[in-house]
Amino acid sequence: MKEIRFRKELYSKVALIKAAYNFSDKAYIHLDADESYYYVRLETKLDGKEISENEFINEMLSQSIRHEVYLQTKDIRELLLARAMSTSLVAKENVLNESVVPEAFSEDEILKDWFNNENN
Repeated sequence: MKEIRFRKELYSKVALIKAAYNFSDKAYIHLDADESYYYVRLETKLDGKEISENEFINEMLSQSIRHEVYLQTKDIRELLLARAMSTSLVAKENVLNESVVPEAFSEDEILKDWFNNENN
């Protein structure tokens, strides 16, 4: 069983859990922590391919970047979503206020047989 350790000041718990989840189909993953480090123990499943330490480290880096981008763009995404939702609500309101009720049509005008058209 391999053991890898990551410094808590460099990596988030979220990144660790996401990285571990990405390898859960190939290995049994045991997570632990103390005051300064996260510990990851990898045990290859019977039919699984062995995961190298470098693969897991790269996945940790990838998940850390994703989490950082998520945190940095969270406010703008919330703002865009709120703006889109409020704009669509205003637009619907205006459409309902400006809508015109169509004139009533008789059934004879609407229900015509297409094959009995006088233009054919």
